[in-house]
Amino acid sequence: MAVEKKTGISEGIFWAAIGVLICLLALRFDLGSFHAPGAGFLAFLAGSFIGLMGLVMIASKLFSSGKMPTQTSALPSSGERRRLIYTMVVLILYAVLMDPLGFIVSTTLAMFGLFFDWQTRNWFWSGFFAVATSLASYLVFEAWLRCQLPRGILPWW
Repeated sequence: MAVEKKTGISEGIFWAAIGVLICLLALRFDLGSFHAPGAGFLAFLAGSFIGLMGLVMIASKLFSSGKMPTQTSALPSSGERRRLIYTMVVLILYAVLMDPLGFIVSTTLAMFGLFFDWQTRNWFWSGFFAVATSLASYLVFEAWLRCQLPRGILPWW
């Protein structure tokens, strides 16, 4: 079995195990139902999704017959490092600015930063999807799950 295939399977096993662990920890809390979720519902759902993705990774590596492309270096290229650092900075700023700016504003800014393509510089679609993602997240967490999200600079929201 090729090294890449073994690595992919071990990564899949890792994520499947993490998913199972999250689900087991979520079972310590009340799951509730789909229409009235309890404290452990979202964690159980996230753990199930992570575990499922791990199983998909395992299955894709087990049943792939094509030759995997070889990676020439274990280190990411400079462009990949820049994108990684940029993403980490956006996520750290999101966490820091959540309380002062509030959920809607900080999520919209973070999503815009993650959606924006520096090569095409398409401001409209980045802004559109950032606002749509923020509003959808707000509806899920505030309206459906009844979580109290930080209001920040929009206290009426």
